[in-house]
Amino acid sequence: MLLVLLMGLIAGIAGGMGMGGGTFLIPLLGFLDIPQKAAQAANLIGFLPMAAVALYFHFKNKLVKTKDVWFVIIPALVFSAAGAFFMNLVPPQVLKISLGVFFFAVGGLEIFKSIKQMSKNKKK
Repeated sequence: MLLVLLMGLIAGIAGGMGMGGGTFLIPLLGFLDIPQKAAQAANLIGFLPMAAVALYFHFKNKLVKTKDVWFVIIPALVFSAAGAFFMNLVPPQVLKISLGVFFFAVGGLEIFKSIKQMSKNKKK
């Protein structure tokens, strides 16, 4: 139980910093043999309060622009529902592999961007 709380703390800190707590939470829960769909559900449930607090502070600091926001919200809701529906059709092993490939791709992209930025900084 302590390990699960520690994982939640790490995911919460990462989510609060804008990194996305699911980046840590889903793989960590996988190490505890929690099924992939349950780990993703836990991540989504944990995301709601973090997002609500972040949204409050962003509104408070006047960082939210509400003009034309429906052009983002409506497709996000539609595709979120579609993704949840299709997730039930996909075997858990495929979800695990897909998530792993996604994390490696994002990690590789970030490494590439960092190397490119360090190269630019050296030239200056």
